[in-house]
Amino acid sequence: MTSKTQSDEPNKNIDQPTSSSNNAAAIAVNVICTLLTSTSMGMLAILVPVQLVSLNFSDSTIGAILSFETIASLIICLFIPNFLKIAGLKIGLLMSTLIRVPTVFIFPYFDTLDMLAPAIFFHAVGCYTLFLLLQIWINTIQFDKNKGLMIAFYSTAISVGFALGPIIINILATYAVPLAAFVNPILDVSTEFFGKAPVVENAPLFVVAALLSTCSIVPLLLYLPNIPQLKFNGNASIFKTIKENKGAMFSISMAGVSQFGVAAFITIYGMKNGLSLSDSALLLTTFMMGSLLLEIPIAWLSDRYDRRYLIVWCSVACMICAAYLPLAIYTPIHAWSLVFIWGGVIAGIYSISLAIIGEKYSDNDEMIASNAGYSLMESIGGVFGIVAIGFSMQYLGSDGMPYVIMFASILYFSFALTRYPIK
Repeated sequence: MTSKTQSDEPNKNIDQPTSSSNNAAAIAVNVICTLLTSTSMGMLAILVPVQLVSLNFSDSTIGAILSFETIASLIICLFIPNFLKIAGLKIGLLMSTLIRVPTVFIFPYFDTLDMLAPAIFFHAVGCYTLFLLLQIWINTIQFDKNKGLMIAFYSTAISVGFALGPIIINILATYAVPLAAFVNPILDVSTEFFGKAPVVENAPLFVVAALLSTCSIVPLLLYLPNIPQLKFNGNASIFKTIKENKGAMFSISMAGVSQFGVAAFITIYGMKNGLSLSDSALLLTTFMMGSLLLEIPIAWLSDRYDRRYLIVWCSVACMICAAYLPLAIYTPIHAWSLVFIWGGVIAGIYSISLAIIGEKYSDNDEMIASNAGYSLMESIGGVFGIVAIGFSMQYLGSDGMPYVIMFASILYFSFALTRYPIK
């Protein structure tokens, strides 16, 4: 991995506007679209695991089912360059909506794995196609300075959305009657389509999640003429860019273990340790709030100090948070404070790693391949994290979740000690 130096060559291969106003508009579209989609995902991060628990699936089964989400992300990362050869950025962004929104309606109507597992998979295909394409788009924008800070706005939108999801669930729970009046016409149509009534009582919340995900297409349609038609010409390799950026790529894999693992299991972990559903859901909210409030300051620091060493310090903080969670979980305020810090350092790793990769490449194909490699490593970490946490929680107890995340942090920290000289 190289130090944080920007390429001397201007990016001549990326077809997009370069003025500050156009850059600001592109960032705004990215942020709004990301925010709406991630808010929907934040709601489902609570609704789907709780639904699986209510169906009496074991922790290992839940982990295996939820891993379909990260498996989908992994597959998308491998195929997105070839997809961009054929379709381009604009079509990909629009198609992602057609894939992810219909699958949300499957969740409240079915209670068997043969329907829920594919729904999780295809919903993730749509969501992560959108996120990866937006990530590639924003990383091709040529900023005069503070690239880490600019990228952090996009990454922070994901954290804000995931944090808003549980809050929206709690708010809507107190307005069940007006909510039902608003969504019942939609539920009537879907009930007629499926030929059966919903199998869960909170079906209106799934409808709200679907509507939020649908709304994300609006800013894309408004800005469509200005979206660059990025194409991949096959002149770069995903695995070559991973090899050239081991430090950043391995760090994002470690972060994926925490990000996906916490998102999938933190609510269940809280409930297994005696917290109420509301207090447990707030664990996810505070984790994402930490991402929201701490990611930008950490990204700002990364523009002024060596990004590589800042990632190492973030990994140490992640390890400490995971180690102390089993002690703090019995006091909600302590647990919320801990996961707040935890979410911030994990989000910091995301932004710093992406900035390192974005600085290194100016060629269009290399940028697409490196971003796909970045998301691929995140997905590998996520698959490992969710499956390992599910099994460890079943066979080692609820504290299996922090154990797995501690192990991943120690692995990366050991790698960093051998790669970076101590100063």
